[in-house]
Amino acid sequence: MKFFLFQNSISKLKEISLPGTEAHIEMSSFERLKFLNTHNNYEAIALKASVLICIYKNKEGDACFALMERPVNKGIHSGQMCLPGGKKESFDDSNWKTSIRETEEELGLERTKMHFIMSLSSIYIPPSNFIVYPFIAIYNKSPTFKIDKNEVEKVFDVTFESLLNDSLQIKIDISNNYMNEIEVPAYNFNNNIVWGATAMILSEFKFLLKAIHF
Repeated sequence: MKFFLFQNSISKLKEISLPGTEAHIEMSSFERLKFLNTHNNYEAIALKASVLICIYKNKEGDACFALMERPVNKGIHSGQMCLPGGKKESFDDSNWKTSIRETEEELGLERTKMHFIMSLSSIYIPPSNFIVYPFIAIYNKSPTFKIDKNEVEKVFDVTFESLLNDSLQIKIDISNNYMNEIEVPAYNFNNNIVWGATAMILSEFKFLLKAIHF
């Protein structure tokens, strides 16, 4: 989808009812579903974080958004592909403010240029005990990324066409310090493998794009 077409479709996007859990389940691991079926009190103890799907125009005029790779370190989500975002701090006025502050800090995009479109369904991440609040924003200028090397290994574009391409939806085997599972749903964007909470958030965004795509 061209960026200008997405701009013209924003009002339609806001009118669509979010699928929430239905979209998340499509990209969930079996172990995650089993955990959520037996635990229902996580909201009382969970920390809060926010992430941002920041939509901008690439050099071809297509609508796309940024994903990034975390550096390999001792963190629980070390080396994983994700949306920009992070933990809510005491000085953040809202979850939305967390998402744009973190995106500015990690990718160097100007928070004043990130214009709120809508929020998506929150999602709980058991390994790190966070409830994540995803948002969609539009960035009305060509981005110049200035990444924080302590937080970001690399950043890359994902076009709407890539997200909507069902052939890029795959299954992978995961073995790390908190899960060992085969055939976990994932996306393959130019050999950047996206799974877990990020894939679940993108699944809901994909649902919205399918509803307005023409």
